[in-house]
Amino acid sequence: MIELPFLDQLDPQLRNVVLRVLLAAAALLVVWLLRRLLTWLVLRPLARILERRQSDLDDIVLGIIENPVRLLVIAPGLLIVGVLLPGDDSTVQFFTQLARSFVIFALFAALYNSIGIIVESSPRLHNVTGITLDEQLLPFLRTALRVLVLALALVTLLQEWHYDVNGLLAGIGLGGLAISLAAQDTVANLFSFATIISDKPLREGEFIRTPSVTGIVEEVGARAVRIRQLDQALVTVPNTMLTGAPVVNFSRMEKRRLDVTVGVTYDSTSGDLRALVDRLRAMLKARDKVDPETVNVFFSGFGDSSLNILIRCNVTEPAWGDFMEEQHKILLTIMDIIEDLGLSVAFPSRTLYIESFPNAPTPPSGDEPAAT
Repeated sequence: MIELPFLDQLDPQLRNVVLRVLLAAAALLVVWLLRRLLTWLVLRPLARILERRQSDLDDIVLGIIENPVRLLVIAPGLLIVGVLLPGDDSTVQFFTQLARSFVIFALFAALYNSIGIIVESSPRLHNVTGITLDEQLLPFLRTALRVLVLALALVTLLQEWHYDVNGLLAGIGLGGLAISLAAQDTVANLFSFATIISDKPLREGEFIRTPSVTGIVEEVGARAVRIRQLDQALVTVPNTMLTGAPVVNFSRMEKRRLDVTVGVTYDSTSGDLRALVDRLRAMLKARDKVDPETVNVFFSGFGDSSLNILIRCNVTEPAWGDFMEEQHKILLTIMDIIEDLGLSVAFPSRTLYIESFPNAPTPPSGDEPAAT
């Protein structure tokens, strides 16, 4: 047993006080030094159970509760200190409240850690909760949940120490209302950003058209989307404008439509038109980059100066440059077929029929002598 000679020189009442203080300090020191060992003893059985599941669930659970368990281990030490320290019931009550505060803090710390670990990535969030979110939304979700946890922890701890939080909550509510009114456009853009990320009407690098701008998406931000127009001007469009307007996404086209009307001259016969239509249909259906199910070639009508042939089909080249190259080849082939059949492409023309000229001299009749 450790002997403390200086205690014998003290008054018995004071010696009892000092001894109890030393015992309380020693108990708290022992708990502090053994907290890692005690934490290991608490978590080891749980770790063995989770290891049998052969999944990453053990890492998730242990990562969430390891530090909070260390805080929980300190709580019994504080209760012991409250019992050993000299004083009245107020001392015991103080350390009891302090121990309960450690328990509350440990619980909210576990919740805070779970947010950081579970919402770390979209696959992990889906594996644990079954919820699927885009990676770009995860930072906002983590921040919002952590702020909520911290606010709840603060309110709970204040109530534990018998502080009136009604005034604080009212002040926070009024402040939040003022902030929300001042930043309503920013908040609206944030919600629109979440809509864009979840619905995915556009992505970076895609070519889109809206009622206000046409170009390539360079960046999808929390407040606005930056679009590079064809003239290379950079346009910043608020997210709310994009979520409230139709967006045409050309980059997601699987096919492009070729729509051409060819007119041949009126000296072409019905047999010429039948042969031309048959040749054009066969040509289009034989091309590798044309969807044969969409080929439509018909004699569509009598124009002012031509007999019109309607040609429609889908080209399986969604990229604009590749589509234009294929259309270029198709149009040249159409010209070759027209020339091969001996036909001619019509051009706008008019024929005037004049019955008489005003104030023209009357031609002489056969009975009258000709003027000399």
